[in-house]
Amino acid sequence: MGGHKQTEPLGETFFTQVPLRFGDYIAKLSLAPVSASLTSLKDRPLPEELADDPDGLRHTVNKFFTADTGEWELRAQLNTDLDKMPIEDASVEWSQEDSPYIAVARVRVGPQVAFSERGAQGFDDRLSFNPWHGLEAHQPLGGVMRARRSVYAASVAYRGAANGCPMHEPASMRDVAP
Repeated sequence: MGGHKQTEPLGETFFTQVPLRFGDYIAKLSLAPVSASLTSLKDRPLPEELADDPDGLRHTVNKFFTADTGEWELRAQLNTDLDKMPIEDASVEWSQEDSPYIAVARVRVGPQVAFSERGAQGFDDRLSFNPWHGLEAHQPLGGVMRARRSVYAASVAYRGAANGCPMHEPASMRDVAP
């Protein structure tokens, strides 16, 4: 996509471009691989047999988790200066010198089936993501996220109609099992 060489996604660090409430604070979040099994994948090209596979990323993640464990660190970068770290301008990078990321949690994922067609029917085709479904203490902030709010709702409505299965809020894992 866009000419970027496809690399192993599990070795990458992900971050929020826009801030959110972090309890009484404002923060951006990052999820960084910390286990050797993941850090060794950083910038590694996808295996050649997956390079032209439209589901290559899915296949490489699934292959990894058939036998391996991954561990990530969830990190928060607290807003320490509203002038240098604006909430409304997502194009401004927050300086890590002014506010370094702080580890706040570990995420460990053991060996498992990371994707199956049956599981996708239960999760992918019935559930939706919406950052406003969380606690008020973790509410999205800024104009970009306010603009996205209506887009998320429209996407859910479209997917529900296209899949012939309205999106719903599960009360337990049994509610999403195919």
